[in-house]
Amino acid sequence: MKKITSHGRREFLQGGAAMLAVATWMPDGVTLQRQDRTAVHGMLLVGEETAFLSHLPMFSAPHDFQAILEARFTKAGSNPQADYFADRKRTGIRIYSLEPARFVLPQLVAAEPLRSFKGNLYRGHFERFSSQAAKDAARIAQDVDVTVTGVVTFRQFVPEASRTAQLEYLVFGKGRERFLAHGISAAPDFDQVLRVALDPELTDREIVKGVRIQIPDRANASKDRIRGTDAVSARLVSDGIASRTLQLRPGDELYFEENELA
Repeated sequence: MKKITSHGRREFLQGGAAMLAVATWMPDGVTLQRQDRTAVHGMLLVGEETAFLSHLPMFSAPHDFQAILEARFTKAGSNPQADYFADRKRTGIRIYSLEPARFVLPQLVAAEPLRSFKGNLYRGHFERFSSQAAKDAARIAQDVDVTVTGVVTFRQFVPEASRTAQLEYLVFGKGRERFLAHGISAAPDFDQVLRVALDPELTDREIVKGVRIQIPDRANASKDRIRGTDAVSARLVSDGIASRTLQLRPGDELYFEENELA
């Protein structure tokens, strides 16, 4: 079985300056403007009942995509998905991550889409351990088969797009779990994923492709992001769903990063 080695997502810097880009909300599906190379596309891992992967993006190719996937983990002779769920529930640690083998990210939405690749599961951020020994100790499963069972959203950052002025999030989840992912817009920006409860609730069918919401009177800035436990009013603005007001009850902030999107 192929051994997966560690690669930082900043490896693109070795080849010279990379193009900066901005992003805009747009329908799922991407018309590619270039031929991407293989890379290690690190992903945040969330969920205690269903596993979701959130690509850890940058504004430079080949990492200039915001992607959220539903996934399943399998391996002969073990149950890495159950091991991950049990580990998260036991430790209460917020950040879990997937270190995948190298692949071309846009192949996930190609005409004949990639639906399986190899990866390692970690308690913590796989790129930020103080030593290899610490990284090895935090590994939950190695060389697992990652099967993509659904694409919640997949959006490429579009050069020269207008910056989103108002704070926006994408609602996703399944069953009893709901999450918010900040809609990444233009540099400087931030990546954030947090748990949330909604009133009124949205169904799994409504959010299978994510539901876009705006937070009135809040600018698209990290200092104004949703955090804490106070209820927040939001406006549902997704196409094809009647606009209405929702009350958000924020839960744990599972991930926050702005340096890689500066």
